[in-house]
Amino acid sequence: MGKKGGSVAGHGFSVAASPFNRVKLELGIILLVAPLVWLLVGRLLSAPEAQLMVLALYGIAGAGWLIMRTRQVIDSQPRRSDGAQQE
Repeated sequence: MGKKGGSVAGHGFSVAASPFNRVKLELGIILLVAPLVWLLVGRLLSAPEAQLMVLALYGIAGAGWLIMRTRQVIDSQPRRSDGAQQE
């Protein structure tokens, strides 16, 4: 497709280098685990209120983790003294 006489099949998937790539990966893991937690909670707890509470706690914990990790990445980046934003 993008190369002469060659196929793109078999080439690895790559993402542009970003300090937030690890945070994106952690978001993906949290989103993939969420349905498993939902199914597990549905099997273990019969009270809808308890199910809602556990799922809400999972969501709050996941959001808190992502906020903490994002702040760590932002704080680890060098600051520009001229006030302009980096591109």
